[in-house]
Amino acid sequence: MKITAVDVFVIILVGISLFSFSTKYEPKYQFEYSGSQIYKVVHQCDILDSTGFLYTVYVRGYWNTDVGHFEEEGFVTDTGRGYIELVLEDGKKVTVGGRMSYKEDVQAVGVEIHLKSKSSVAYWLKPLKGSKDDIKSYIEGSTGFINYSKEDIAVSCVLTMDADTEQSLTLESEIEDVLRTEIFFMKKADVEICDDGITVAVERLSLKELDKFFVLLETYFCIETVYTGDIEVVYQTSEEIDVEDVVTLESYTAEEIYAGTIHVRV
Repeated sequence: MKITAVDVFVIILVGISLFSFSTKYEPKYQFEYSGSQIYKVVHQCDILDSTGFLYTVYVRGYWNTDVGHFEEEGFVTDTGRGYIELVLEDGKKVTVGGRMSYKEDVQAVGVEIHLKSKSSVAYWLKPLKGSKDDIKSYIEGSTGFINYSKEDIAVSCVLTMDADTEQSLTLESEIEDVLRTEIFFMKKADVEICDDGITVAVERLSLKELDKFFVLLETYFCIETVYTGDIEVVYQTSEEIDVEDVVTLESYTAEEIYAGTIHVRV
């Protein structure tokens, strides 16, 4: 059978259609932007934060102070109108703006967002009083209903610890700086020292770094009993959660988890 030009065209068209269909629903785990697309970067970071995904941002650009080259990967701690705030591996915080920005520390030429997790399960745990190990075991144990491999667990809560302390704004600031410098995957930590204890409000603190968190605090105080407020837990998976499992996960009930607070993001 003779193959005509029309046949070749149809074959090519079908091939393109099949390729488009196969890639249309392929999950995207990396996003690339130019420096002039900083508003899109901010928007994407806000979406990822609201859905509990774990990600880092890689930036290529220039320092605004001396026009020196900048090329670093960091964790987003905050976003604003036309900029993001990054903490680098060495604990340094920098603000990143667009290609023509002058207020921020860095002018971005290119930005890449790298997703570390594929899906997330978020829920609220009831408060607990116990030791440092009790708190960690309580959080880890609450994730037993999630049958998907873990990338990380992020927690947000207020931790109150009895200690022999006196009010000191200077010491509060010092401890906040130490926590920020030494702990990478954490949005923020607000420290308040009272006459008989210390309170730390943490946001998206990696459970992998919870032990280190307490070790740093114990360089200042002896910690025995820890009181938590309600604990927001975000279980970040290293594999995508099947859509068919969403209802089962969200309908799970346990005494320690507030009813109706489980939400899955795929």
